[in-house]
Amino acid sequence: REVIKIDCHLHLGMVGTQVPVWWMEELYGMYGVEDWESTDGQAIVDLLDANDTDAGLVQGGDIRRTTFHPDYPEESAGLIYIPNDWTAEQCELHKGRLYGVTCIDPFRDLPGGVIELERCVTELGFRSMKLLPSYLHFDPGDPELDPLYRKALELDVPVHFFTGMTPTRTAMLKYGDPVLLDSVGRRHRDLKVIVFINYPWIDQCIALVAKHPNFYADMCYFAGGDSAQLYEVLSKFRSYGALDRVIYGTDNADKARAFDGVGKVPDLYYGVNKVAEERGGEPFSQDELDAILGGTASKLYKIP
Repeated sequence: REVIKIDCHLHLGMVGTQVPVWWMEELYGMYGVEDWESTDGQAIVDLLDANDTDAGLVQGGDIRRTTFHPDYPEESAGLIYIPNDWTAEQCELHKGRLYGVTCIDPFRDLPGGVIELERCVTELGFRSMKLLPSYLHFDPGDPELDPLYRKALELDVPVHFFTGMTPTRTAMLKYGDPVLLDSVGRRHRDLKVIVFINYPWIDQCIALVAKHPNFYADMCYFAGGDSAQLYEVLSKFRSYGALDRVIYGTDNADKARAFDGVGKVPDLYYGVNKVAEERGGEPFSQDELDAILGGTASKLYKIP
C-alpha cells in the first residue's frame, strides 16, 4: 500500500554567504561534526531520497538581530539570514518534494512579520511558520505576539517552535523552556502548534502536547538515537492519548544514517515493535506508525 512519508524539520543554508563558518562550528562542534556542507534544495531532496521520504518541510532563518561572536564581529550580526524568498526558490525547483516554512524574527518588525507570514502562505504556498524564542531572545507567551498567532490561525497554518537546548552560546536557554508555550495554548485554543521535543525538557514537552489538543510533537531529536529510546517516548504519548499528534522529522540528522550505512531514520520507527517484543510491551500498529511517518503531517500541512 502507498503510504506518504513526510519530514517536518529540515534546514536550508549556504555556508559562508548565509551562515558563517564559526556559527556552524559552534552549533555542531560538540557532536563531532567537521564538514560544514551547504544545504540547498537538491541536497535536501538527496536526503529525502536516501531515506525513502516523499516530501519535506524546509526552513531558512533570520537570527541577524541577536547573533554575535566577539572574535568575528564582521561576520556576526547581519549575516545569519536565509531569506524566505530563497527558500521559495528551492521549493519551486523541487515542486511536490519541498514545502516552505515561513521564518520570522517577530521583534525585528512585528507588524511586518504579520504581513510576511501572509505573503509567504498566500503567495509562496508555505505551509507553516517557525519561531525561535531562545535564539531570538523572546518569551513565546508574550501577548505582543498575539497578532502573529491570530494571523497563523486565520491562515490555518501551524506555528512550529524551537524548544530545548542549543549549543549556540548567544541563545537564551530560559526561552527554550516548553512550559512557556502553555500560555500560547491557553490564549489561542484553536491555534495549531508544533513543539520540538528536545533535551532537557522531553517530559515537559510530552505533557504540553498531551494537554493541548491542537499541539503536535516534532520528533526530530530522536533521529540520531535508537528504537529503544523512541519506544519509551512513543509509549508515553500513547498513554496520554496523544499518539495521533506525533510527527516524524530529522533536523537533517538523517545524513549520517543514510550516507554512512547506518540505516534509514524511518527504520528506527519500524524497530520499536522489536523493542516491545523484547520488553513484553504493547506494540504499535502499522496504522499508528504510518500516521507518525507522514499521515498526520499530510493533513496538518495539507500535503499533497
